[in-house]
Amino acid sequence: MSEFSDKLSEYIVKSGSNVYQLAKEASLDRTTLQKTAKGQRLPSLDYIREICQYIKISSNQEEELVRLYKIEKLGHSTVKAWDEIQQIILDIYQLRKNEKSSWHIRFDELSLKSFNAQIVQKCDSEMDCLKAIMCVMEQELEDPDQAEIYMDVSWASKLVLCQLRQSEGNKSEKLTCHQLVNLKQTEHVKDGMLENIQMLHQVLPYAFTTHNTYDIRYAYISENSEDQKLHLWEHYIITRRHVILCSEQDYQMIVISDEMIAKAYRQEVGRMLSVYRPLFSYQGYSGEGVRKYRALLDHDETHVTYEGFPCLALMIPDEIKKQLIADPQIGTYATAFFDMPKVKENQYINIFGMEEVRHFMKTGHLPGVFDHYFYAESMELRKEMLENFHKNLLAHTRQYYMINGDKFKINSSFGIDVFGQNKVAFCSTSDEFPFGFISIDEPGISEMFASYFDNLVQSQYVYSIEETITKWEEKVEQIEREIEIEIEDRKE
Repeated sequence: MSEFSDKLSEYIVKSGSNVYQLAKEASLDRTTLQKTAKGQRLPSLDYIREICQYIKISSNQEEELVRLYKIEKLGHSTVKAWDEIQQIILDIYQLRKNEKSSWHIRFDELSLKSFNAQIVQKCDSEMDCLKAIMCVMEQELEDPDQAEIYMDVSWASKLVLCQLRQSEGNKSEKLTCHQLVNLKQTEHVKDGMLENIQMLHQVLPYAFTTHNTYDIRYAYISENSEDQKLHLWEHYIITRRHVILCSEQDYQMIVISDEMIAKAYRQEVGRMLSVYRPLFSYQGYSGEGVRKYRALLDHDETHVTYEGFPCLALMIPDEIKKQLIADPQIGTYATAFFDMPKVKENQYINIFGMEEVRHFMKTGHLPGVFDHYFYAESMELRKEMLENFHKNLLAHTRQYYMINGDKFKINSSFGIDVFGQNKVAFCSTSDEFPFGFISIDEPGISEMFASYFDNLVQSQYVYSIEETITKWEEKVEQIEREIEIEIEDRKE
């Protein structure tokens, strides 16, 4: 027996049926169903979905059962990695939604002087560690020169990133954050890919919500888990005045307040930077930046696009595209943007959201930086653009999946692209963080993102290809009716 088969048997019993009755009612092979319920066989996911149609369970219970099935089939680490990826997307949504700092603490001069008076001090509680990190960051941000921080990935670095983001309310506080990521070689370390995605979870949300320079570099480590336990101090944070050595155990660290020691550590970690590869490759939204992005699309491998707004390149009428391409200010950008990828229809998966469609229909304004380049002034043009996208849905020019906005939130100016099995790109088109896109050239991570999206399109978080067409029509009609009612109300 397994957790999956136990849960399946429980649901069958609660439905008031048994294996023999269910097999007969659902026209399922009785031997396969019996062995599945006993944990002796693992059939296809379609078979499990078919069982769920005949037992009385909610959609959430069905997803729970499907999750247990996938853990049984693919392993706990793969499903857990998918959870981490999903949380990355949700964290970016939440951080951008709550853009203003919720807190910001300043230490008085006496407090900082007292903190620095101790050359070496140990912190062994959550509150002590938090206060120490805040003191260190406060002094680094007050440096008249541009602040600079070096660190790896740990529970302590997560606190640093949180503090830095909260401190960005003051635009004069600019810094460069160097973070070194030690990825696991998955063929040598059990659950290594899960650990890699968990590390990425720490750095990606901050990359999409910071105004500062964020330099992330990675290298593979071959040491196993036993070797790592032999380290006296696992993690570090280095500024111009301080060195923080952090234990793997939460809330255990030593703070060294000495500029000479800090300088020596900075020099050493500076040498390390040369052997670490850039994890993120930032590209701006210039014509050259977009050309680099589009160049990734021109291959025959599977391509996945995940975006919070329907694809604009499929919405804008051809005559307007020509005008934008001829524009002396944005022509280079527009040419690159409208250059459609050369990917076969059955290999292109397009997952999109509807969060900003109502705002677009009501005002004609597009989300993020696109609003600077194009404005749909008339209601007729807005309707034509949505109809153009609808035609592409009906023609199945891609495999389209609409995000179920009630169950899953995505920021409209953030998206992800997966290129084959060797590259994943994270795109930003927001006004607040218009750095364009960052790409991760790391095959293992790209493969995990590709499998996540393959799993996503089979989940309750997106509509099926057929449902997407129906839901699109329903939502657009609903939006148009609401706008018409608002216009009539204003007339009265």
